Amino acid sequence: MSEHRPTVVMIHGAGGGGWEYDHWQPHFQEAGFPVVANDLQPTSAGLAQTSFRDYVAQVQAWLPADEPLLLVGASMGGILALKVAELVAPLGLVLVNSVLPAGVEPSRARKEHPSIVRWANGPLADTQTALFDSDEATIHWAWPRWRDEAGAVLNTIAAGIPVARPSCPTLVVLGEKDSDIPYQSGLALAEWARADVHLYHGMSHVGPLLSRRAGEVARAVVGWCEVRK
Repeated sequence: MSEHRPTVVMIHGAGGGGWEYDHWQPHFQEAGFPVVANDLQPTSAGLAQTSFRDYVAQVQAWLPADEPLLLVGASMGGILALKVAELVAPLGLVLVNSVLPAGVEPSRARKEHPSIVRWANGPLADTQTALFDSDEATIHWAWPRWRDEAGAVLNTIAAGIPVARPSCPTLVVLGEKDSDIPYQSGLALAEWARADVHLYHGMSHVGPLLSRRAGEVARAVVGWCEVRK
């Protein structure tokens, strides 16, 4: 059955990795979707010299040649998915608590990030706070997996990245208790993209992927993707 399904390319958020989709992948695979969920990597020049364009190029390199595809992006991965969608023709786009493109909301004051944002080896308490809707096993599993992030990438995102409005069907998945990107911003993104919305009350920024309800969210997204042929 998998040859009749588009490949689902899953793009992770800042400081994370493809492992963020470990709770989602089985649901897609059981439905016959091939899945790509790789880790974004520093360039050979090092993490401090890694740019947003480098990440876009990496995602492009993951795409199957001449095959239908769906793009899924969470947080930073969402703006990457939007940018890559300008360059290819996905059958659908799923944005999970996504960073907003430039112009969707009024610009706000932003802080400048250092060349390397140190997230690896942080306190367990930070992960417990971020994943308040996850179980303890998931929290302890995720905690050592966070990685440092390229400040240049985060500064580019904070400055605002212009992207074209998606021409494909789009789904916006939102956590109502997202403390990083308020769900109201996600609703503005959905209106701009003319997207469907799945809003989950009481859910954190990473909750759609890693909370106790991640399987429920994944099954709903699979259902949405199944009609994108």
